Order: sequence, then C-alpha cells, then structure tokens
Amino acid sequence: MNSASPPDPGMEMAERLRYACEAHDPSISSHLDRVTRYACEIGRYAGLSEARIIELQYATPLHDVGKIGVPLELLRRPGGLAPAEMEVIKQHTIIGHRILNGSPWAVMRCAALIALSHHECWDGSGYPHNLNGVRIPVEARIVTVADVYDALISRRSYKPAWEEDRVLAEMRQMRGVKFDPEILDLFVENLPGIVVAS
Repeated sequence: MNSASPPDPGMEMAERLRYACEAHDPSISSHLDRVTRYACEIGRYAGLSEARIIELQYATPLHDVGKIGVPLELLRRPGGLAPAEMEVIKQHTIIGHRILNGSPWAVMRCAALIALSHHECWDGSGYPHNLNGVRIPVEARIVTVADVYDALISRRSYKPAWEEDRVLAEMRQMRGVKFDPEILDLFVENLPGIVVAS
C-alpha cells in the first residue's frame, strides 16, 4: 500500500485485496502495475472523468482476484491445458465477482464488474456470460485491451515475450472480435503516449 492512506475505505480495501493476489502469486506484481497504468491512460483518452480514472486505478489490479481460487499449477503450467482445466481457470471471473460484489463502495463495485467481464468479447464469444458490444462494462473493455497487450508483450511461463509489431498485428486481428473497436483504436493510435505516461 501507499504510505499515505487512500481517501476512502473502498480504496483501502482494494489495496489490501491486491496484496492478497500478490501473496497467492508473487510473480504478478509488475503485471498488475503495468495493466493498471495502461488502463488509466486508455480511460483518459476515452474521456472518462478523473473520478472514474481513480476508480480504475484501484479496481484494475483486482481484475484477476478470482485466481486466488484457482490452483497455481494450472496458472503456471507451460503448454496447453485440457478443456476441463480451462473451465477451472474460467471460473476465476465468477470467483472474483463473488469476492467483490455487493460492496457499498464505488471502487469495489467497479472492480466487481471488471473481474466478472474482462474476458467477455465484443462479438459475444467470451466468458462467463457471452456478453457483447456495449453490454460489456466500459471499464472491463478498457482493462481487456490493457491486459492482453501486457500479456503478449511480456514473457510468461508458457510463452516468450513478443515484439511490439507482432503484438499490435495480433490485436488488430481481434478488433471487433475480442476488443471494442473504438477502444482498441484509441490504444493503438496513442500507444507511444500511453507507454511513456505509464
């Protein structure tokens, strides 16, 4: 947590839950930092109010909080997963929402929506509820772009880091499929500023 106390209890709770995520998997700390910074910058380019940017800042690190309920050996396994194993991993969206939902604090409500919906796809092919288009909360659509970019450009246990040209080519192919076209376009057009600001 920051040395200064967050301005409201929801933000403090979000920071404490982030520590729980990192205790479960210490390797994710830098990933959470980067995804959060990218998401906040995308939100600014998308015209979100500063209050909503602050919510994103505290809520985004909890997008995968539900992975607390998923065995680490599945999360870290190199190579492919069996269909039944993939279904276990998909449950992290439901688990995360269950952990975060029902809070009186706006930050936690935002985090609950992101946790539940950041694997939904613009064309309705995602999970857990096959939401499509603007039925997916905008905060989740933003985090999806930030999360996928960082996952592709970073080394993971199951893949080496990709070059940026390859990352952007892959993401453009998913425009209108996985990603909100407008948010992806904002991200790609402003990527140098987003990365520098981050």
